[in-house]
Amino acid sequence: MKAPLKIVLTFALAWSTTLLFSQLPYLDKSGKAPKLMVDGKPFIILGGELHNSTGSDKAALQKVWKEMKDLHLNTVLAYAYWELLEPVEGKYNFELVDAAIEGAKKENLKIVLVWFGSWKSTASTYVPEWVKTNPQRFQRYTLENGKTLEILSPFSEENRNADAKAYTALMQHLKEVDKQHTVIMTQVENEPGCFENYRDLSPLALKAWQSAIPDDMLNYLKINKGKLFPALEKAWADNGYKTKGTWEEVLGKSTEQGEYKHYTEELFMAYHYSKYINYITAEGRKKYDLPAFCNGWLYNKRGFYPHGTINPHVLDAYRAGGKALDFYSPNVYTIEYDELFDAYTFGGNTLFIPESSLMPAGALYAIGKYNALGFAPFGIDGERMKSKENINNLNLLKSTYQAFSQMVGTITQNYGSEKMKAVYLNPVKESQEIKMGDYKLTATSSRKLGFSIDFGKSLENEGKAKMSFGPTTSETKEDKAKAMPAGPFGALPEEIGAAILIQNAADEFYVVGYGVKLHFELKEGINFEHLGFLSIEEGEFENDKFVVTKRWNGDEQKASLPGDKITTLKIRLYRF
Repeated sequence: MKAPLKIVLTFALAWSTTLLFSQLPYLDKSGKAPKLMVDGKPFIILGGELHNSTGSDKAALQKVWKEMKDLHLNTVLAYAYWELLEPVEGKYNFELVDAAIEGAKKENLKIVLVWFGSWKSTASTYVPEWVKTNPQRFQRYTLENGKTLEILSPFSEENRNADAKAYTALMQHLKEVDKQHTVIMTQVENEPGCFENYRDLSPLALKAWQSAIPDDMLNYLKINKGKLFPALEKAWADNGYKTKGTWEEVLGKSTEQGEYKHYTEELFMAYHYSKYINYITAEGRKKYDLPAFCNGWLYNKRGFYPHGTINPHVLDAYRAGGKALDFYSPNVYTIEYDELFDAYTFGGNTLFIPESSLMPAGALYAIGKYNALGFAPFGIDGERMKSKENINNLNLLKSTYQAFSQMVGTITQNYGSEKMKAVYLNPVKESQEIKMGDYKLTATSSRKLGFSIDFGKSLENEGKAKMSFGPTTSETKEDKAKAMPAGPFGALPEEIGAAILIQNAADEFYVVGYGVKLHFELKEGINFEHLGFLSIEEGEFENDKFVVTKRWNGDEQKASLPGDKITTLKIRLYRF
């Protein structure tokens, strides 16, 4: 190659790389579902969240990144702690943040930076000592008896402005040092709310409660009338769709009655938490405009959850409170995904799972059915992840992420499309039916013992006769329903399975998952004489291209994914 041409090509490569790195990560909302764009390309967060204190220890941080890379993560949820970032008011220390960025960069990992500012799991334990020890200046959440909690009040501008000042300094620092965009998104605060009471009774909070409902909340209600969360729509309708008055005058008395107790008080607190967090986020984005979100502790009907936290029944109030946050996320410690994910995507909220039990099925289902931006189990750096109870799921997660890493384009180009769907099974959801193109597919567990006598039959008749092997069980669905994850590290039920299905052509499907058997039929009304498998090929994706490694036939000619490993199939059918 002649020297001038080589110089031109080198310059062109350097220039294109510079252009990519000059473009901040952002949410592309031009398609049917938002995509996270990083370095100019679609990006799925194949993540894991560190233990809360890992980020305060530089030695521990140094060990984390290689381990995360070996698990096929591409993103780590790491922390910035207000108390360590601003130990003295107005004096900032970014040493730990810089160490995280440098460590992640060496392993080509990205970071979602979690800001532990005013609230972490409702409490204000990460605020600096100069905030903790000055309750006169930094007002706290107050109970009916006048006692206060170690929770900053969201009604105090002094609290909000101090947090915003520190967060803005952090964002300015990221702008100056993170030229390669290792940090791709921020989580601003963590699980706001209060277990002890439904609303703050501090003087500032009482004044807000007794005042007229704010204009931006009323405008949100009016614009979204008929599209609000059902419980909120009903509360407003039952009160005559009023458009002026106090919170209780517009939305009804806050009582113990109904599914959501003290509902109006929860909406009131959710709105004011949102105003506080969105203000902080907006101030930071003025300096460095990264995507941002906040997360919530899941609602449960027993009432054990922080009231006013980010949950579907108050999500409208959060969205009314500001637009600086791009979306709101659940922390997922349940196996009842359908109801949960439906609720969190209601009204167009974008799904991202920033914290979860170690459930690879969650990644497959959230991404495949709900176009989630990504998935991240909590405590990914801990030894308990490698325990006897968790090691199989850790290996499944590793294989899931490895498979996804090579098919990001294939998945994201099908976000919001009828050509991509997912199935998910658990102990109480033993089958799932979906429709794709001309086909009706039924998913059941591949762990069921038995051998189908289906030789030569058309696929719609498959599975009607079986030979059974091994013992049966008398366990009821009610018994199985009790098999729920006990927090981040509890043992999970074995009867879990999930798969993503992508229809590549009229009679051709890619399937990625585990623990699922798929039964193919043609939809009612389609005339045919025989339906069969043309081929079933096992393989893997390489740069969004399917590469065959094995052809399944004979005893293995069935769309059955083993429960102990991630399998990728290309299934072709024929009919006449």
